Amino acid sequence: MFQRLIEGRLLIVIRGLDTGRSIDLCGLLYDSGVFFAEVSFSDRWADESLKELKKHFGDKLLLGAGTIFNADDYSRALRAGADYILSPGFSHEVAALSLKDGIPYIPGVYTSTEIQMALNMGFTILKLFPGELEGLRLLKAYRGPFPQARFMPFGGVTPENAAAFIEEGAAALGVGSYIASPELLQERKYGEISERISRMKIAAGIIDD
Repeated sequence: MFQRLIEGRLLIVIRGLDTGRSIDLCGLLYDSGVFFAEVSFSDRWADESLKELKKHFGDKLLLGAGTIFNADDYSRALRAGADYILSPGFSHEVAALSLKDGIPYIPGVYTSTEIQMALNMGFTILKLFPGELEGLRLLKAYRGPFPQARFMPFGGVTPENAAAFIEEGAAALGVGSYIASPELLQERKYGEISERISRMKIAAGIIDD
């Protein structure tokens, strides 16, 4: 699964969207050739949204549950049908559960200690969060001591910095409101969202300009 993510380079974060808008967005993602998205469980309706997305798209999209902190969140995500789990930080509890159940997990990291803990448990796809603060500097610094880690910056990723993240070694990019824009979806500006997806794919080197 994660090899496909690395090949596609983009994972879209769905936060602050109701179920209908989430379905609209995921339809645009699928039509644009973007097949990974996460539903943030910081939203109170996340369980229902993820269930409906799984019903609507089946295996066409790989849908994860994000902002998973503990065993209760993890259980909710699995009941909703999550294909994989993400956390903003590294959770030993969630990591252990994912290993036991064979559920793919992308833990969040920021420090060398967190990276080392994740790698020691066998997790190599790591969410670098928050990426917009010093993500580029950290990617460059971490390449040497952690060559086996595949970092995916989240937070503040746009076409203006996507290429720089990839050049510094990012394996994939987590993209939020630039594409999953509540305002554009509310106004049904689907053409603008599709154009943003294309701009992001160009910036990340997925398609040529």
